[in-house]
Amino acid sequence: MVLLLVFAGPLRAQVFEAKTETKEIALGSTFEVSFSLKDARGERFKAPEFSDFKIAGGPDEMRGMTIINGRSSSHQTWSYELAPRRIGTFTIGAASVVADGKTLSTQPLAIRVVAARNAAGDNPAPGADDKLFITGELDRNSVWLGEQLSWRILLYTQLSLEGVDIIDIPEFEGFYSKEKRRFDTRVNYRTVRGKKYAVKTLYEEALFPQETGELTIGAAQVRVGIEQPGALGAFMGPKPVLLQTQPVRLAVKPLPEPAPEFFCGGVGQYDWQVELDRDSLSTDDALTLKVSLRGNGDSKRFAAPKLILPPGLEVFEPKIAEEEEYENGEQLIHSRVLEYVILPKEPGEYVIRPALTFFDPDSNRFHTLSADSLPPVRVSAGANYRANQLAIDSLPPAPPPASNAFDGWALAQSLLQSPAFWLLLATPFLILFLYLLLRKKRKTDAAPALAGMPSNGASSSAASKKQSPTGILPTAAGRDVRLARESFAQTARLLGAGNPRAFYDKLFKSLQGYLAARFAITPAGMTQENVRKTLSERGVSSATIQNLLSVWQTCEQALFAAQPQAAQMEHTWRMAESVVQDLEKTGGK
Repeated sequence: MVLLLVFAGPLRAQVFEAKTETKEIALGSTFEVSFSLKDARGERFKAPEFSDFKIAGGPDEMRGMTIINGRSSSHQTWSYELAPRRIGTFTIGAASVVADGKTLSTQPLAIRVVAARNAAGDNPAPGADDKLFITGELDRNSVWLGEQLSWRILLYTQLSLEGVDIIDIPEFEGFYSKEKRRFDTRVNYRTVRGKKYAVKTLYEEALFPQETGELTIGAAQVRVGIEQPGALGAFMGPKPVLLQTQPVRLAVKPLPEPAPEFFCGGVGQYDWQVELDRDSLSTDDALTLKVSLRGNGDSKRFAAPKLILPPGLEVFEPKIAEEEEYENGEQLIHSRVLEYVILPKEPGEYVIRPALTFFDPDSNRFHTLSADSLPPVRVSAGANYRANQLAIDSLPPAPPPASNAFDGWALAQSLLQSPAFWLLLATPFLILFLYLLLRKKRKTDAAPALAGMPSNGASSSAASKKQSPTGILPTAAGRDVRLARESFAQTARLLGAGNPRAFYDKLFKSLQGYLAARFAITPAGMTQENVRKTLSERGVSSATIQNLLSVWQTCEQALFAAQPQAAQMEHTWRMAESVVQDLEKTGGK
């Protein structure tokens, strides 16, 4: 018997370890941590809790085998890309995996997170090649909330390069950002740490901070190709190198308080042009105020200028006629053209003075633009103005609002003027008279007279019913409301007539007539603001008031702003009908 012994050498122990490319990282940067198992097949891998870090990528699992001097070695790796959440020293706990029935664990890793460097100045990453590096730079260290600034990727090199690819840029959390297409790409030269470099801008972003305090802009990654030296360099092609910037910090200051009344939210430099399409019109016409403005502030925070008009003029919300964002070679500019439609309610001469207030970072104060050169606007009475006045004035004056207090004298006057009151007062005497008369007739045996009593009694009963309170004619105020309701109902007949102007004119007049009769609103007080106040005081719901004013505005646009609104006729009528039904339930007389 032959015994064959094969010496396989010492058995290699299974190794499970955690590794990282760095022990110190700047806030806003990312780094990779990997957990590697050697010479075993692992299962049920469990990563540690990354409570102090944000997982930016992974897990990525990789398996492989290497053979060195005839000896093979297997490995299995799980890797994560992490971003620190705050400054400090933190521990990445142990990971575990099951291999050959045994549970293996890694040793914890300590990571130190330091603050990002300031915005200005050259900022190469730690350990960068002295001959080649990139930086992420801001054009200033401190800005106001909403002020524009620029962030750039700069390439510093003493080598010949072939090809540059931007792999990753930060997320710009806390900013409104927009990539710039036009920036200076010319090569200039700078001296850093006593060495001269060729410097070129690879990328530029316009930033507008949305939060106050200290904000951090993370790292960017760029891949470059370095020319290989020697005769075989061109044949071998460029050597790829991955570069990364350092994060940078920015201090954002809040705007001074309190902000002026006409502050539009713009922070930067602004200019505008304001013009009227006419300076003379009637109450049947509409006036258009055109505002063309331009500035380098945050377009997302900018609000349309608010117009404060004198009494007798009413303005609609502005319409954005044009809007654009463009670059002027240095900054991002936003422009906007707004059109305000103004309706004159009363004849007269009016002065319109719009104002625009923005914050100027150069002077650190608010600045107001005003349109003092606008001519006064002269408004004459139009045909519809007279018609509206006559329609409302023709209605009899509505009774004053009722008082909740008891008015004894008014009650006495009402009773004395009521036939039913006198009939009720005379009834006991009439009964007594009939009783005495009946007794007398019986005593004298006057049958013919007694025979006539039922007839007279029936006649009296009929007369009593005829004069009962249910038969009393309505008061003058009640007739006015009834007539206004009938006029309103007749508007529906114009829906299919194909004449939007006639429909809206009838609807507008009948609606105002109804409000005048039911709520005692005078012609001078027939304004949207006064109607809103009156109905609110009478307990009408805010939804009903808003629907009423929406119908009102649609009618005015159709009649005075040259907007036919034909497609909205059916919807407007339904809304007006619903409004009147709601008003019938609350707040009226």
